Amino acid sequence: MELFFQVTVFILGACIISFLKVIAQDYPNINYTRRSRCDYCHRILQWYEIIPIIGYLIVHGKCSSCKNQIDFFNPLQEFSGGIFLLLTVHFGTLNYLPLFLMLIILGFSDAFYGYIYPIFYLLALPTVIWYFSIIHFLTAIIIYLALLLLNNHALIGLGDIEVLALLALIFDLSNVLKITILACLLCIIQFLFNKKRSYRFVPYLTISTGIIYLIFIIKI
Repeated sequence: MELFFQVTVFILGACIISFLKVIAQDYPNINYTRRSRCDYCHRILQWYEIIPIIGYLIVHGKCSSCKNQIDFFNPLQEFSGGIFLLLTVHFGTLNYLPLFLMLIILGFSDAFYGYIYPIFYLLALPTVIWYFSIIHFLTAIIIYLALLLLNNHALIGLGDIEVLALLALIFDLSNVLKITILACLLCIIQFLFNKKRSYRFVPYLTISTGIIYLIFIIKI
């Protein structure tokens, strides 16, 4: 029975990632009747091809029609979502789930378009209310204003500043610093392989928040 529960939670986590990715990709023009299609030949996918992780394995990582390679990051993201939810349910608390729903959508949106929609900040509201304190509120205000003042040359986007301030409403300063430092390290690692002049920072904040949460908050 326990194994069945764990498998169910894992599948749910993978499905949530897949669903949030579609939301981020389509918003604000979400078409609820849209069918999933191949990114290359635009063929409508069969039902079994859109099953998270399993669909990728069934078609051997290639479109059944045009044989183009499907991005390996798709099943990897779904697998990560499944593992993350499984660890959260087993070791932690679901109080942080609204925050991560927000971060995942913002991370995908920033990765796709270099822009995030502030409306999604509302998703994190239950977590903000649950962990609200005057210290967190003052820390968030200081971080927001300090980064705005130091950001004369637009080295960091306004959305990045807002997300960092929002994280400060939930986590203490030490964990916010850990999240920021880890996100910067992830950027540096990618720079070693892909020397772009600019990077979209919210995806790194999303990943680093998840890692810091697992290691320092719920302590897996």
